[in-house]
Parts: sequence; C-alpha cells; structure tokens
Amino acid sequence: MTPPVVQARVLLVDDEPEICWILSRSLGEAGYEVVTADTVKGAVEAFEGHHPDLVLLDLRLPDGDGLEALRRIRELDDSAVVVMLTGHGTVDSAVRAMKLGAVDYLIKPVQLEEVRIVVDKALENRRLVAEVQTLRAAMRERAGHEILVGKSAGMEQLRRLIDQVAPYDVNVLIRGESGTGKELVANAIHLQSSRRGGPFIPLDCAALPETLVESELFGHERGAFTGATQRRVGRFELAHGGTLFLDEIGNLPPSTQMRLLRVLEERAIRRLGGRGQIPLDVRIVAATHLAFEDAIREGRFREDLYHRLNEFTIHIPPLRERAEDIPELLDHFLGRISQELGKPVARIAPEALKTLRSYPWPGNVRELRNALKRAAVLATGTITLRELPGELQGRAAPPSAPEGGGKLKDVVRQLVESAERDLIVRTLQRTQWNRARTARILGINYKTLQSKLKEYRLSRSETDAPES
Repeated sequence: MTPPVVQARVLLVDDEPEICWILSRSLGEAGYEVVTADTVKGAVEAFEGHHPDLVLLDLRLPDGDGLEALRRIRELDDSAVVVMLTGHGTVDSAVRAMKLGAVDYLIKPVQLEEVRIVVDKALENRRLVAEVQTLRAAMRERAGHEILVGKSAGMEQLRRLIDQVAPYDVNVLIRGESGTGKELVANAIHLQSSRRGGPFIPLDCAALPETLVESELFGHERGAFTGATQRRVGRFELAHGGTLFLDEIGNLPPSTQMRLLRVLEERAIRRLGGRGQIPLDVRIVAATHLAFEDAIREGRFREDLYHRLNEFTIHIPPLRERAEDIPELLDHFLGRISQELGKPVARIAPEALKTLRSYPWPGNVRELRNALKRAAVLATGTITLRELPGELQGRAAPPSAPEGGGKLKDVVRQLVESAERDLIVRTLQRTQWNRARTARILGINYKTLQSKLKEYRLSRSETDAPES
C-alpha cells in the first residue's frame, strides 16, 4: 500500500499516551507527519528542532501550564499556528490562550473527525496568510518596477517625492492626466510607508453614481435605505490600519465632500443608518486629473476639503513631457506582455518604433501599454506599423493646409479639432460609451459632450473598434 503524501508536520503535545497514540494514528492516516512531546520543555525543544506547521497543545502538562508553552513557542515564532486541547473545566483558559495567539481550541474528549477539520482549516488559513504576504510582496515589486521605469528628470523627481513623503503619515494629493499611473504612485507610497502591512483600498469616485458613493465610502446598517437588507462595511473601515486611495476625487458630490471633511477632522465615521462613531486609523491618498482651482472657483469642490487633502502634492508628468523614457518603457512592457500572452515578441520594426516615439500619447502610459498589447496580439514576431492602432498610423503627417497656403488660424483650428475628437473617442471607448462618466473625465458638462458628438458626427458604431 502506497503511504499517504505528507501534507504538513504537526507537533502533538499531551501527557496522555492513549490520546497521543490515537491522534497520531488519525492524523497520520490523513497524510500528516506527527511529532509528539509530553512536557512544556519537550514541546519547546520539539518546536525548535522540527519546525512544525501546526501545534496541538494540551493546557495541562506535568511540568507546567500549556499557556507557558504557548508563550515560549510564540516567542520563537510569532506566526506559529497553535490549537489548544482542553477539558470542559478549562474552557476559560483556552479562551485566554486564543488571546495569546492560539488560533482555535478543541474540548476533550475530542472527536477524530473534528480534529482533522480543525487542523485542515488552521493550516489552510496559514496558507492563505502566506499567499497574501506573497501577493503583497509581488505588488510591492510590481509597483516599484512600473513607476521606476524611466530616467528622465520628471521621473527622477517623482521617485524623490515618493521617497520623501512615504514615511510621514500625511494626506497626499496626486495630480496628473488620465493614464499617467496615479494608482501606482499611491500604491508605491503605501508600500514604502509604515502602513505597508495594512490594506491598500482603492475607490474610483468617478465610477459610482451619486446615490451609492456614501454607502461605498462609509458603509451602511441594515434598513438604512430601501434595498439595504444587511450591514455593509465601507471602504474607510476596510482601510483601517492602511491606506485609502480615492481616485478622481474631484467627482465627489457636494454632500459627500462635506461628510468626508468631517471624517478627516474627527478621524471617525458613522455608517449610514448607524448611531455610534467608529474610530479609524487611515491614511488618505487622493488623485484627480481635473484642475482643482477651476472646480473651487466654480463651486464644484470645497476649498476647505481641498486644503485638508492637499497636505502634500505630487505631480505626475504626462508621457509627452518625458518622451526620452519611451524606449525603456517599450522594453519593459514588451517583456511583461510577452509573459502575459505566452507569446514571444522579439522586436519593434524601425518604422513602428519611430511612430511610437513621436506620438503624443494623450492617454499616457496606459495608452502606450494597451497599444503594445494590441500590436503584440497581431504581430507574428516583430511589431510593424501595420499592427499599431489606426490613430498612430494616421499621425505620420499633420492635417495639410488648404489649397494655396491657407491661414495659420485655420491650420491651428484643424489641429485642435482633430485632437479634441481623438480625445473624446478614446474616453468613450474607455468608459464603454458611458456618456455621463465621459463628460466627468473630460471636465465638461453632459450637454457640451452631446453637442460635440453631433458636431463630429460620432456614433457608437464608429467608436467601438477594439480599444488599444
């Protein structure tokens, strides 16, 4: 008979030989390797010598208290997974053990199936914790790689500012055009701060209808409004101990702005429909592509909230202002895209490279990455001009002047209209033709957008080509 595959190593600490024999056999049949000890001293020595994945620890041992063994084991490894074994009369002690770091307890006489379930669950939780730590490390590495690509003066300044502000628990306002990587900068600030062990919770304020913004931010109690059938924890509570990233904060409605200001001043929230205040420890990083000065002057954004958020400002330069970084970005993105697609993309043809370097990139780094990914899907090894999006292929020559020369103002008007139409089309594609959101992103009102659609004769069928 083939022996079971060893899943993990369990240290069983109990001074009753029968219990040790029965549990060792049961766990062994389930695929666990079992090491035993029957004293506090033996438990500590076995833990140091065998590095078990989980400890089953009796509360009563001949040479001392199981709580003492737990304390000493946790001193050796504060992430040790310990399940207590206790009799009916010592449940209070088991509860105290959990406060000291034990993950669960079992009451004697134990049921073998229950032991297996508890052990399986505790080790699965341990695996998930390790997976989260690995993902956080990967996010830290990804954030660093994504942002640090480029040696231009603008990128060097961006890196310096992130390094300078990250350690200090101040609110940060990130300003930059759409597609420049504001969330990546916010994540880099979080990962370089003392809060990096806590959650990083993002929220796109432009993506939510006004009726849902406050519930999403602050949460709600059951019955707070029609449809609130159960309690919901908001983003502020989820971000406790970490960082809350509020993207496109300029789109918050006035009523929410006032409530957000109160939260920042009181460092506490009240769920919708709730009565008590919930204290919070959250760092706020906000971002916008809009001009706050115009929004404040027009009464669309509260000046006092702006100053509360703007304890430190970071400007992200648009890609057109750091064109010297494009070759390095191309190498970086092509390597990652090749891995994602499982398809080698060897190089970019000279004509395509020239176009990529000269294009103004109104959608910034996001647009560059999307254009490369689209081209990589179509390419058969080398990206040529044919695989690039149509708007890049048509950018080789600017609009020609009218026959006979033409006036400068006419040429300028044509260029402005071409750029405006192009920007509207791209934004519509990104929002999947959500006109209200498109208008907010562009910083114009809905009626103006409707007029532009008529002026440029834009329809969904014309703009729904695959986004690049």
